[in-house]
Amino acid sequence: MSAVGDAVGERNAATFYGSAPLYAPNSRDGRFLLEPGQTGYYVPSSVFNSASRATGNGICWRHRRHIMTARVLSMLAMLAALWLPAGLPAAWGQAPPGSTAPSKAPPAPTATEKPAAQSIPVPEVARRADDIGKELRDLETLAVPSPAIGAIEKRLPEITAQIVGQTETSSRLLDDAQPVAATLDGIAAQWQATRAELAGYVTVLAERATAIEEALKNLTANRERWTRARADAVASRAPAQVIERIDGVLTAVAAARARLQTQRGAILILQDRVAQEVGRCEDMLGRVASLRRGIAGRLFTQDSVPLWDTRQRASAFLELPDRIRSAIAADVAQLRQFVGHQGWKAAVQVAIFLGLVLLMSAVRRGASQWAGSAELETTSVLVFARPISAALVLTVLLSGWIYLTAPVRAIATLGKIVVLLPALRITRLSLDPVLVRMQNVIGAFFLAEIIRNFASVVPLLEQQIFLLEMAAGMVVLGWWLVSRRRQRPAGAISSRERALRLITRVVLAVFVVAFAAGAAGDMTLGLLLGSGVLGTGYLALVLYGGLRVASALVAFAFRVRPLCSLGMVQRHRALLERRTYGVLRGLGVVALVIVSLRYLGLWPATVELIDAAMDAHLQRGTLSISLGDVLVFAITVAGSFILSGLLRFALDEDVYPRLTLGRGLTGAVSSLLHYALLLAGLLLALAALGVDLTKLTILAGAFGVGIGFGLQTVVNNFVSGLLILFERRIDVGDAIQVGDVAGQVQELGMRACTVRTGEGAEVIVPNASMISEKVTNWTLSDRLRRIDVGVGVAYGTPPEKMLDILLAVARAHPRVLTDPEPAAFFLGFGESALRFEVRVWTDRFDFWAQTQSELAVALYAALREAGFEIPLPQREVRVRDIGPGYRQGHP
Repeated sequence: MSAVGDAVGERNAATFYGSAPLYAPNSRDGRFLLEPGQTGYYVPSSVFNSASRATGNGICWRHRRHIMTARVLSMLAMLAALWLPAGLPAAWGQAPPGSTAPSKAPPAPTATEKPAAQSIPVPEVARRADDIGKELRDLETLAVPSPAIGAIEKRLPEITAQIVGQTETSSRLLDDAQPVAATLDGIAAQWQATRAELAGYVTVLAERATAIEEALKNLTANRERWTRARADAVASRAPAQVIERIDGVLTAVAAARARLQTQRGAILILQDRVAQEVGRCEDMLGRVASLRRGIAGRLFTQDSVPLWDTRQRASAFLELPDRIRSAIAADVAQLRQFVGHQGWKAAVQVAIFLGLVLLMSAVRRGASQWAGSAELETTSVLVFARPISAALVLTVLLSGWIYLTAPVRAIATLGKIVVLLPALRITRLSLDPVLVRMQNVIGAFFLAEIIRNFASVVPLLEQQIFLLEMAAGMVVLGWWLVSRRRQRPAGAISSRERALRLITRVVLAVFVVAFAAGAAGDMTLGLLLGSGVLGTGYLALVLYGGLRVASALVAFAFRVRPLCSLGMVQRHRALLERRTYGVLRGLGVVALVIVSLRYLGLWPATVELIDAAMDAHLQRGTLSISLGDVLVFAITVAGSFILSGLLRFALDEDVYPRLTLGRGLTGAVSSLLHYALLLAGLLLALAALGVDLTKLTILAGAFGVGIGFGLQTVVNNFVSGLLILFERRIDVGDAIQVGDVAGQVQELGMRACTVRTGEGAEVIVPNASMISEKVTNWTLSDRLRRIDVGVGVAYGTPPEKMLDILLAVARAHPRVLTDPEPAAFFLGFGESALRFEVRVWTDRFDFWAQTQSELAVALYAALREAGFEIPLPQREVRVRDIGPGYRQGHP
């Protein structure tokens, strides 16, 4: 990287990691940066190592995430500023009304010009002296060591001795011929825990040093101010008492400065000691990382004694007791260190286990009433019947939040053994009974793998156990395939059975290759294959057990208060359970991949590969977009859609039904919330992508020109849609008629609404048409509909009886309302019939056509019963003879 690139990388590193200044001029694991004002910032060397992998602008992907976070925060601040009112109180940074504060701030001094200290007027000396006296008394708390600093001074010698012991133990293990990945993980976990503790001390010391530095700056400014005030007082021939008062203030300031400088020196020395211990941790972790990277290069090299080399194996067996004793001594030392420093975490884990046992027992009593019914799955009820097993599985899975770093090897092995049987009992509930015996055999292999992993510090012992594992695995898998082939011929097996046989053959082939590699002395390749399969299977078993317990708890929670009282749960419980189970299953798959990569020692390489992929960028001129930026953009936009959907679902199911809102207001609120969340998500995504939001005014201008030319119709429809939402004259479910389109409104969108006609067609009607054209809304104020049925009867029919028949037919129909009452009318005389009409009202708007048809049928039956005739149209044709003269003149 060029000098300019180095400067940019260091500057960005100071920006990210220098929020708390740290003074370590002699530190071996970092750099000491000086900012304007002589504020020092300590930056670990790992920052500069990662910065060396930076892109063209000197910033790598991990640093870019901080930059994107800062951009998002600045964008949020800009949005907040847009919404703030014009007149803000003084607390928001503006001068209150009537204040004498200047309208413009004084110009800032240049880098080479030091601002002159302002003098104190002689009449203000007494009052200002009292004020600075109070300030000096407040600074006395910084002049003495705080309890936290005292605790660090007391604890640091113990940590130093601990690091010395860890260095000896780790060096002995790392100096072994070829340390395996499990050994490296255990050593790294110890050093990471020590480094984490020292990092906390670094933060405390940095905050203390920052406070003292700020106090010293204030005292320096006060000294200059009071020195100038003394000179002005002498020049103005002030009384001797005033000058003596100023001298007393200067003496007190000098004494406070001396005490703070002494305390600062002590903190700097203590900080340097802590930095030295951090450097030792970084050195050892760097050594572990280097050896871990070297494991990949030993995949096809002989790193152990071959099975047929009896001479080397005999000599290795002679050294076996010493190696076992050394490994036991190292484990005991690690266990003592764990009990001394993290023993309380084990107590917390036990408390969590007991709490989960009580919870599962209570849930079992509540879930027993649903046993054997469709309310709760049988598997979930059986999970609650094993409260201790379920609690153990959840406790082990929650250990990742208790132990931020991996516990010592002995504790980790004990936890794996303890959780194995409960995980087998939980997963057995959802297995085919035929596979239960095979599950027991697999559990035995998992136990052997745990023991092999614990014995990994003794390579020869580990090799023997591993070869026995692989040989037994080949025998068991071969026997199972042969027995299944005899029980079920190839033509009678299901697709599930075929997939199971295929997986078994693949595992058998892996075991054969792993056994051959281990027997030939290539334990690195053998462990990667054989141990990788068994270890991944064990992790999948535990995670699946945790998934079953978690899904059972979720299913039970949806059936008890307070969740069962929610409308969304009452109406969509099955859907919510499926979605929740899908989320848990996705999280389980991600956790399985991550933990498996850690188990195989491939996680660091995977992280580096992901960082390199995220840092790959495409640059065209001044525009530079990386894959990480695009990924963050996509995740932000997708997250805004998901969040909008969840909020609208919750509002529709549980909030709106509990409120009394005006017609159409719910749809307007949901739509506006949807648009607001999408807009906020788009702005956040653009900020994460690196778009300068301050230049959006230019884009807005160009957008306005585009609207004027090509987007006028689109914007017209969008604004019309907003008017529809605000006016609330049309809502989803209304029966409307626009022009020749009549039907029910299915959706109100941003550009158009969807109307479903009676024929089943879905017509897309632009929003502008809903505003500009005449719209008939049959259900605007209510869902009443008037139905008119007309009929004609023959001349001679009594009109009074006809009107009575019409009213009787109307009142007899069940869907005809009595208020408003039905009405019958004699409309007049037709060409061949007397015209009558009955008008009724119904509140079943959806059945108005069916009601009209039923009324017509009933009226026809009533007329036939009464003997009234419905005449057909009649016309009278007369033929007149016009005489012979006309016939003579016309053929």
